[in-house]
Amino acid sequence: MKKILLSLTIIFASYFFFGCAARAPGDYSPYPGRGDSDTVGDPAQGGQNGNHKPAPGQLTASEWSDLDNYDFYLSLFDTDQGRKKGVFAAYFTKGYFDTLNMVDVTVTSGENIVAGASVQLLDDAGNIIYQGVTNAFGTAYLFPKESQIEFIEKVKVNHGEESVSVDYTYNSDNASLEIDIDTINDKKEVIEIMFVIDTTGSMGDELSYLKSEIDNVISRVQATLTNTSIRLALLFYRDTRDAYVTRYFDFTTDIQAQKKNLARQSAGGGGDFEEAVDVALSEAVSKEWGVENSTKLLIHVLDAPPHYTQVNMTRYFDAIYQASKKGIRMIPVASSGIDKYTEYLLRNEAMMTGGTYVFLTDDSGIGNDHLEASVGETVVEYLNLLLVRVITEYHMGVKLEKIPYYNQNQ
Repeated sequence: MKKILLSLTIIFASYFFFGCAARAPGDYSPYPGRGDSDTVGDPAQGGQNGNHKPAPGQLTASEWSDLDNYDFYLSLFDTDQGRKKGVFAAYFTKGYFDTLNMVDVTVTSGENIVAGASVQLLDDAGNIIYQGVTNAFGTAYLFPKESQIEFIEKVKVNHGEESVSVDYTYNSDNASLEIDIDTINDKKEVIEIMFVIDTTGSMGDELSYLKSEIDNVISRVQATLTNTSIRLALLFYRDTRDAYVTRYFDFTTDIQAQKKNLARQSAGGGGDFEEAVDVALSEAVSKEWGVENSTKLLIHVLDAPPHYTQVNMTRYFDAIYQASKKGIRMIPVASSGIDKYTEYLLRNEAMMTGGTYVFLTDDSGIGNDHLEASVGETVVEYLNLLLVRVITEYHMGVKLEKIPYYNQNQ
C-alpha cells in the first residue's frame, strides 16, 4: 500500500506541473442566440472563421457522480400523493429511461476485486434483463426498468472461462451485492478513449477552447500514465442534411496524428436545437473497441439532445445500453446552452454505463451561459485537469482529490 501511495504521489506531481504556467481565463463575447448556423464565432476569439488557438487550462467544470450520490438522484423524482413533482419528474414520463431501480454488484476473487467481469440480471428463462461490466473498482451498475423487476431471478457473473450464478430477488434493501468468483484479475495497462464531439454551429462559442483542452488532456494522460498504452479515436457529428452527419478517425496509438485531426475541426451546420446525437453514439459504440480487459472511455462533448422521435430515442437508448454491455463508460461533458431535459438525458447516459457527469461552468467567463446543474455541492476545477483526474480514476481504481481551479497551477 505504501508503494502504491508513493507512486500516486509521483504521478500527480507530474499531473499538476506538466504543461505551461497558469493563465487567467479568457474573455468572450457570447454568441447571440441558441440556434445553430453555418458560420459561427468571432475570428479573434477562435470561432469557426478564425485561426486563434486558445491556451489550455481556461475552461472550468464540475463533476457529479449520480452513482455515488444515488439517493440524491432519486430525490429529483420526489412524489406527492402519487404524483411525481421533482425537477426530473416530467422527463421520466417521456419514457425510454428508467434508472430508479439501480442494482450495484461488486465482484471479488478472494480479497481481490475483479475488473472487466460481465454481470447480468436474468429472468427465470435465462433471458438477460440488464448487463454491465465491472469497473476498476470491481463494481458493475445495473438498471432494470420498473416493469422488469418482478421477473428478476438471478445474477450471473462471467469472467474469462469462469461463471457464477446466484438466486436474487430485487428490493431496495438488497440492491447492493458482492459476489465472489474464482478467477484472476487480467486487466491490461491499456486505455481506449474516444472523444465524441458535437461540431454544430452552436458549439462555436467554446469549440476552439475545447479543442485546446482536449489536446492538453491527451498530453497529460500520456505524461501521467507512462506505462499505459493509449488508443485514441475521434468522432465528430452534426445533424442530418449538414455537410456531414458523422466524421470518424479510428483508434490508433499515433496520438500526434489524432491531435492534427482534432485541430482541423470547426463548428457549423445544425439549424435547430436537436442534433444527430443518437446516430453519433450508435456509430461510436459499434466501432472496433478492443476485446481485451482494458479501460474503455467515451467522452461525449455536446450542447443539445437528440431529436425526440421514437426512432431516434430508441437508437439513443440502445447505444447507451450496448455501451454498458461492452464496458464502455460514457462521460458526457455538457457545454453552454443545454437545457434541463438534456441534463437529464446526459446523467442517464453516464449512469447506465457506469460513467460520470461533467458540466462546464461560468467561472471561466468563456462562452455563453452554462445551465446550473441540479446537483449537490461540487468542486469547480479546470476542465483539462478534471478530465485527467477522471481518466486516471477509471483506469487505476483510485479516488483522487478534487482541487478547486483557483488553487490549481497548470
